[in-house]
Amino acid sequence: MDQAGARLDEAAAYSILNQYRATRGVPAFVPDPALTTQAQQLAQAYATSGRPPAVPSGLGSRFSAGYTTFAETFSGWRSSPTDAQALVAGQRAGLAVVYDPNSEYGTHWVLLTSS
Repeated sequence: MDQAGARLDEAAAYSILNQYRATRGVPAFVPDPALTTQAQQLAQAYATSGRPPAVPSGLGSRFSAGYTTFAETFSGWRSSPTDAQALVAGQRAGLAVVYDPNSEYGTHWVLLTSS
């Protein structure tokens, strides 16, 4: 994802997330197009500012930057107790990534969740 025009394989990303959720005894995320749109907007803001932006109330969020693949991003989240807990919360999700070669970290990831 560290090149202009790279496209996220959402099915593969949700497969990773949902395999993890299954090991924790929670149902799979339902991808939500509206949350994905919001996640894309937040990822763009994150890439532009270099700081995680404010998230609308009622939504869970995970931010990450610098990882070039979703597997790396997920591994970072899974390794953090706070992030790992957030990965099993909610039922609907939106996932986005933005690559900005002019930003400090290049690749910026956002996961939004909601019940």
